[in-house]
Amino acid sequence: MNLIINFTKKRGEIELKLVEGPDFIEDPRRQGRRDKKCIDSLTFDFESNLDSVLISAVDKILKRNKIETLSLKSVKILGDIQESSSANRIVQAFIEAWKSSKQAKYASSAYVSKRHIVGF
Repeated sequence: MNLIINFTKKRGEIELKLVEGPDFIEDPRRQGRRDKKCIDSLTFDFESNLDSVLISAVDKILKRNKIETLSLKSVKILGDIQESSSANRIVQAFIEAWKSSKQAKYASSAYVSKRHIVGF
């Protein structure tokens, strides 16, 4: 399962999409075939509170579909947004925090597995 955070054309609006399928990352070998399937979407408005609203919206769409946050394969930003904008930086920070949590989870589980194999 993958999450797309899409900045819509309407100012102050984001659409979250849960998608599934092999064509999530653009692959030139696929020649425009669209094999991804939209599982669910959620659109929300924000003003100066994007950080808290984004977290709440992601929690809501994941709970609604009974998906754990760290089980997402990837999170991607789409839409017409300037890279230097505050909204883009907030979403980038959210994605980096998700990646760090995911890496920490797998690093700790690898450590436990390694300890078990060694026999500590």
